[in-house]
Amino acid sequence: MTEKCIIDVKSKEALEKDTLLFPCFQISNDVQLKDVPSTGEEYLLAVINERRNCQMVTKCKIDCSKFAQNQSEFVKEIPHPKAPDHLKPTIEWQNIQVADFSDIRLYISRLLDKRSDWPQIRKLKVNPVNDVWINFFDNHEPTLSCILGMNYKILDIGLEYLIESLNDIEPGSTIPYNTGQWIYAILACTRQPLLPNTVSILRNLARRCAEVRSHINPEEENSMELVTPFNIFICLVSRYFGQFDLAD
Repeated sequence: MTEKCIIDVKSKEALEKDTLLFPCFQISNDVQLKDVPSTGEEYLLAVINERRNCQMVTKCKIDCSKFAQNQSEFVKEIPHPKAPDHLKPTIEWQNIQVADFSDIRLYISRLLDKRSDWPQIRKLKVNPVNDVWINFFDNHEPTLSCILGMNYKILDIGLEYLIESLNDIEPGSTIPYNTGQWIYAILACTRQPLLPNTVSILRNLARRCAEVRSHINPEEENSMELVTPFNIFICLVSRYFGQFDLAD
């Protein structure tokens, strides 16, 4: 097979053409500009003609002093308390949690691909009212047939309620087992790529876990057991879902 050299990169001609302004497509001189292009070359000619009427660089004029005066409040991050050194999870432990979580999500993704062959999945309609969610979480287990029927919005609303329920945890206590199960299940079924609202909810989960965790007395005999659920959720949000600034 004979090789053909389109452009010799060492030639002077190639160096002169190595510029952003060099046209990628050559248009024949016979092509006429039309109001409604009917061919590819006519369309390119119309685009080139419109480009000639535009400035090479467009600048946006912003009065920074006026902007600062109208800015009522800048975004402030909620404090993220760090775990005491002897309660802080090791990197090895966090890697294990992420690996196990990844396996679960892979299994769930395969089930979602076969949704038509899985009739147990049912669609749920839950109103975003606290008493409704309390009744729902208290009377249902986070089984796959239950949770995979939820859409993005319902998952986000449910997770928001669960995060809010963490405020009811007494100082020195940990996450109730049923609540922890539901949080983990919702995280496992959270779709990617993440929506901006979902990212915000996940970050709130990590911050709230860190805040409640900070009230656990590290001198307690079972302190490591108490902080484990908080460590898991902070680990997953930060290291699996990419919110690394919240990692332990």
